[in-house]
Amino acid sequence: MNIGDADLYFGPTHQPVGFTNSALAQYDGSAEPIVRELIQNSIDAAYHANKEVADVRFIITEVPSTELPGWSTYKNVLHQALQYRKIWHSGHPSHDEEMITSRMKRVSEQELIPLLLCIDNGCGLSGKRMDRLLTPGNTDKGEGGAGSYGLGHHAAFGASNLRYVLYASQNRNKSGSIESVNSGHAILASHGTGKPICAADGYWFSSGSEEYAFDGSCESYPDTPPLLLSDYLNSKQTGTVVCMVGFNDFNRNKSDPTSVESICRVAASNFSDAIHNEQLTITVRDKRDNTVASVTPSDLGKILGPHSHNKRASKQGQINGEIAFNAWKTISYGLKIRGASEQIRWRRLEGSEQLRTRVHLFRKGMWITSMAPGLQANNFSDVWPFDAVLSLEDGPLERLVRNAEGPEHRGIDRKRLNREDQKQLNELIAQVANHLRVAVGERDDTTEFIPAGFAIVAGHQIQRAERIRRPRTRAGGGNKQDNVNVGEKEGDSDSKRKTPRRRGTPQPGSTPRYRTALRLDGTSVIEALIEYDEEIGKQSEIGIRVRAVSGADGTCEKPLPDTYLELVSVSDHERGINNTASDSGNDLELTLPAVSGSRTIKVELASPTTNPHLLELDIVKRTPKNDKELPTGEDS
Repeated sequence: MNIGDADLYFGPTHQPVGFTNSALAQYDGSAEPIVRELIQNSIDAAYHANKEVADVRFIITEVPSTELPGWSTYKNVLHQALQYRKIWHSGHPSHDEEMITSRMKRVSEQELIPLLLCIDNGCGLSGKRMDRLLTPGNTDKGEGGAGSYGLGHHAAFGASNLRYVLYASQNRNKSGSIESVNSGHAILASHGTGKPICAADGYWFSSGSEEYAFDGSCESYPDTPPLLLSDYLNSKQTGTVVCMVGFNDFNRNKSDPTSVESICRVAASNFSDAIHNEQLTITVRDKRDNTVASVTPSDLGKILGPHSHNKRASKQGQINGEIAFNAWKTISYGLKIRGASEQIRWRRLEGSEQLRTRVHLFRKGMWITSMAPGLQANNFSDVWPFDAVLSLEDGPLERLVRNAEGPEHRGIDRKRLNREDQKQLNELIAQVANHLRVAVGERDDTTEFIPAGFAIVAGHQIQRAERIRRPRTRAGGGNKQDNVNVGEKEGDSDSKRKTPRRRGTPQPGSTPRYRTALRLDGTSVIEALIEYDEEIGKQSEIGIRVRAVSGADGTCEKPLPDTYLELVSVSDHERGINNTASDSGNDLELTLPAVSGSRTIKVELASPTTNPHLLELDIVKRTPKNDKELPTGEDS
C-alpha cells in the first residue's frame, strides 16, 4: 500500500471525551515508567523471536513537522477538538486539561519536532499484533510475556507532548519472508458538530481501510514505514521502532539529569540482572548534541554508584538508588546457591554497611520487588543480615509471580491468584527462604545482644527497622522502688481508690502495631523514626517510653527486668508539637497527639546514656481526658 494513501482516521463515537485521558493519567512524563515499559516490551519481543540478546536502542532527534505522517490531519483535528472542548466546559477548562492543551499547541506550532525513538530486534508486529497493541485489554503477551492488560503501550504517550506515537515494524510471516506493518496512534479529544461526533483516538490507516479496521489482517496498515523511521529498520531482520512525537525530555528541569542519563539510569536500575547476564544491551544517542552512552555489564557500577545513598524512589513501588545498587552488587559479587531450582545469589552484609536484609526478585531480568511476601527481613531474623537476588526465568514460580505482579509488573499481590496458586506460591517461596537460611547460617548472638526491632545507624541516617516484638517480661523497677501517688478521681470513695503504682512501672495501655528505629543525637537526646502499621485515630494520644533492656537470657527462670528511663521532653519538630515533664520531676512517659503514617520525634533523657544499643522505644495508645489539653500542633 502506498504510504501516500495513509492518513490519521478518527472514527465515530457517541461518547464525549476530554483531553485528560484516564489511561494516560499515571504517566506524568517521568522517565521511570516510560523507559521501563519500552525495554520490557522489547525483551518480550526478543523472547518471542528466540533471540538470545535483546538489543534496544534509544535515539533522540528532531525532524521538520512536514515529515510527520498525517500531520495536516493532526493539526486540523487538534483545532476542532480545542473548539469542541471550549464549548463543552464553557471556556473554563480544568487545570490539567489546560496544561495538556497548552503543550500541544506550543509544540504543534514548532518547525522542528523532537522525537524519541526506541528500536529493538524483536519479533516485530504482524497485523494481529498491531491490532492488539493499539486496543487496550487485548494483549498479545501470552504465557511467555510480562503483561496481561494491554495498557503498556500507553506509557509511550507519557513522553509525547503531542500525544502522538508512531510504529514501524517488520515481522516474519508464515511463509518465512519479511513483511512490514506500520501504524500510528494519536489521543486528543472528541470533536465535531454531527451526531455521532468523532472519537478522541485517531489511527494511521491505509485510505479506506477504516471500514474493516482491527480485523487481524494487514489490510488496515500501510506496508511501507514512514520515511523518518525507515532508516532504523534492517530490511533483513525483524524488529520494531516506537516513535514518540513531540518528545518532552521527560519534563526535566535544567538541574535534572539529561534525558540520556535518565534512560541509562532507569535501564541499569530495573534491568541490571538481564544486562549483567548479557541478555540485554542498551545504547542511547542524542543527535541534537551528539551524546552517546551505553549500558553494559561494566557500566552498571558507574551508573548506579552515585545514587547508592538515595533511599527515595520517584513514586511508590519504584526502585530507589540504594536498592538498585545493592542488587547489582549481589548480582555481580554474590555467591550462588547450589541445588536450588531457581537461581539465587547472596552476600553477607558487613556491620559497616548497616543495611537490612533484602531479597530482590527479578523476573526475566527485570526487577519486580524487594519486598516479596515470605522473603522480607522479618522472615530471616534468625540468620545473619544478607542481601540476595532471586532470578526467575521459567518454571512454576516464574508463572505465579507473573500472574501476581499486576499490570505495572511491580510487587506481588497474592490476591490476584486463586487459592490453589496462592498455596503453591507460598510453598515455592518457602523453599527459596529455606535455601537462603541454610546458606547464610544462623546468627550467633552469644557475644552481642541486639534487641529485636532495634537499628543502630551511623551519621544522620534513619533506617526502617523490623516489626517490634513485645518485651520478654513486663518492665518494672523492682520491689524497692518508691510508690507513686496516683491521686483520686472526682467522686471516688475511699474504697475505690486505686492501688499505688510502683515508681518505675508505667501505666498499662494497648500497644499499636508499629516499627521504630533509633539513633543517639548527642549523649541524652534520642531521634526516633516511627512507622505505624495501622491507622491511628487523630483524637487519641500516644504514650512514649524509653526502655533500657537488661540483656538477660530469656531462658532464665528469673530474668533481670528491663528499666524505663526518666524523660525530660518529647517533640515532633515537623508538626511543631512538644511535651515536657511535669514540674514535680521527670516522667517515665510523655504523650504526643497521635498521627498516622511515618513520623520522626526527639526524646530528651534526664540522664546521659553510655549504652545506646540497649535502648528501645515503646509506644502505647492513650485516650486523653476531657479536661486535658493536647500539646499544640497542626495534628492536635
